[in-house]
Amino acid sequence: MKQQFLLSMRRWQRVTTALIAAALASSAYAGFFIPKDSTMVMGMYSPTESMFEVSHGVTRDTSIAVGVGNMTDTLRSYRWKVAHAQATKLVGRVYNEDGIGNAYVFAGPLVATGNTFDGTRYGVHGGVWADYETRRVYGRVSWHGYKNSAFAWNEVVVQAMLAPYLADYEDVASWGGMQVKRRTGETQMELTPFVRFFKKDWWIDAGVSVNRANRKDIFVNVMHLF
Repeated sequence: MKQQFLLSMRRWQRVTTALIAAALASSAYAGFFIPKDSTMVMGMYSPTESMFEVSHGVTRDTSIAVGVGNMTDTLRSYRWKVAHAQATKLVGRVYNEDGIGNAYVFAGPLVATGNTFDGTRYGVHGGVWADYETRRVYGRVSWHGYKNSAFAWNEVVVQAMLAPYLADYEDVASWGGMQVKRRTGETQMELTPFVRFFKKDWWIDAGVSVNRANRKDIFVNVMHLF
């Protein structure tokens, strides 16, 4: 019985680990882990961040990615264009009778241009990501930092989600929850209720921020796994 449960959870994990989330109006994209020999295309938009990224699973615990995007703050005091590459490593995974926990690290080079500095700046980015999920509950905490000669920037994201029903692998799974995010230079934490829908190889997130500085800011995040 336990072996059947673990096989079922591993099958479920192939998709949820690949697209894990979050979501976002955040740079969650940097934490994605892709199963071996799979490729994921992701597009994300919000008023303060947008991103397009392609990721590929190289081994059972390592994936690589390249992406381009735009970053700003709520006051539009800076506007940066960033291109990045990264490797993501699964450093820990725990199975139990209820769910699965994962821990990742990721890092890589970046290239940036912007209105707050001259020319092109080269640097690095990286972070850590930990999550735990069952078929009814999902939680995540992550940190992501950027560093070059012009700026140092980071964000912390915490997510908590509940599923209103138990979905099978073939069904459309839905989640609802809250994201809390704090970024360098922001005076308020960003609070964003959001929903998530996925089935097999596609994934959609959408939400609207409710704190004063980001109120009515929307985000949409769409991913497809090949």
